[in-house]
Amino acid sequence: MGLEEIRAIKANAGQPKEKKRYVIPKKSAKKLAQEKTEKNLRNGDDTLKEKWFKARRKELTGTCQCGCAEPSQKNDDTFFRHCCCHIFPKSLFESVMYHPLNWVERRFWGGCHTNMDEGGLDKWPGMADWDDIKAKFHELAPLLTDSERATNFYTKLESLIFK
Repeated sequence: MGLEEIRAIKANAGQPKEKKRYVIPKKSAKKLAQEKTEKNLRNGDDTLKEKWFKARRKELTGTCQCGCAEPSQKNDDTFFRHCCCHIFPKSLFESVMYHPLNWVERRFWGGCHTNMDEGGLDKWPGMADWDDIKAKFHELAPLLTDSERATNFYTKLESLIFK
């Protein structure tokens, strides 16, 4: 240890030490490795979910279909996925998760997508595209499994459709 190093230690002796902070990574090393191997298996191709969103983007009109007539995020390369609102939620209805009819267009910025997802099914009949939702329901309902038809969401939506 040299003289300059000793002087630096003495100069910094009265100052508080910088706290070490640990930041939790957004993705674990294990998850990153798993995604890398999956991507290699797909030969660098998009996931099924990404392919579904890109296919829906071609069908988007660029206008929210709830009745507000505000522009959707069709032309936004980062957020275009957010304006595809699933009729049957992906988490509950895996059999139609990536079906080409299981969506309606909603603008994300402004809350139309969130209102449909979290506002309650009883508000859906008041939306401008309710007839489109009913038609898609009739196409998708036969494709659902018995356990999916037994969910509370399905029974509520079915009762609204046939009301």
